[in-house]
Amino acid sequence: MRSRKAISRVLPAITVIALAVVLGTALGGCSGGSGAGGSGGTGLDAALAKVADTPVTRAQVAYDDTAALVKLSGTSLGLGDLKGFAVLRGYGASSLMELAARLTSDTGINVFSEDYAISAGNPPRMVTLLHGGQSASVVTSRLGKLGWKQDNGALAGPSPASAPEATGLYALQMHVVRADGSDVRVGLSGASASQLATPSGSTLASDPLISALAGCLGDVVAAQVQVGGQLGGRNPTAVAIGVAAPASNTDTPHAVVCVAWSSPDGATQYTADARKALAGGKSLATDRPYTDYLKSGSVKNIGGSQNIVQWQADTPRRADQVFQMYLNRDLPALPGCTLPAVARSGVIGCP
Repeated sequence: MRSRKAISRVLPAITVIALAVVLGTALGGCSGGSGAGGSGGTGLDAALAKVADTPVTRAQVAYDDTAALVKLSGTSLGLGDLKGFAVLRGYGASSLMELAARLTSDTGINVFSEDYAISAGNPPRMVTLLHGGQSASVVTSRLGKLGWKQDNGALAGPSPASAPEATGLYALQMHVVRADGSDVRVGLSGASASQLATPSGSTLASDPLISALAGCLGDVVAAQVQVGGQLGGRNPTAVAIGVAAPASNTDTPHAVVCVAWSSPDGATQYTADARKALAGGKSLATDRPYTDYLKSGSVKNIGGSQNIVQWQADTPRRADQVFQMYLNRDLPALPGCTLPAVARSGVIGCP
């Protein structure tokens, strides 16, 4: 089974302790509804409209259209049931997927019954919205039995370090919880109850860069966006990756990647690099041609005010191929370039 990591490429599996970025304002959500909607009409647009637009929230975003994925591949967690698009279920709530085996019976939270999930920010103060499909009364009751206490309209758990073994992981991954109607919002061990308040003001759906990247991705069942930081290659402004919505669980997965640059020249250079990499480049992580993993690749310089370049390719080996490549800093023409100059000179995308 694919390890469900939190939304930074450098995170270990269950501890989720890297990249301690302070998350100021957090997520809000309305009860009920479905994944579709929002200013751009996609599930991702609708989810972004629930996240306050701050420098820290836009740094990292992960999303999945859970309802669509469950419809395609069911809810089983057995190793034999992770075929097709099943590996993408709960990608927007990856910290909770680590606990999925007993999550519902212990806490009342059911990831597979949500409409969609979206996480924003970096650990340890990352927050997650599970939109729809939950029961506030059940979640409140069960967490209360585990030691969660009322705190400014939310529930605050015990210290992960001092909590009993049976609840320690819950206290780490969902230290603060706000259950409201059919929505549940959770924060990691460094989050506070105030971070789970309904956002006021602008949201990520109206942020020029984030909304442009979401528009470039289109209708996707899972997505990740990173703005700033170490993105590989010639240092783009932002990278967004996603898997296009399939019609069935046996469809060939189709990856969409959108890369924003600070200038038109940067976009032009990356367009040429990406075409070269997709046609005959080699993965630094596996020492194998990208064409072993990415089929029928195409590149388009969309441009616009965010200087976005889009590439697409089929990933017949696995539905989460593009996410694995992102985590390994192995996207075409965006490799990790911390290599000696002699070795870096022959790598497509390295300056």
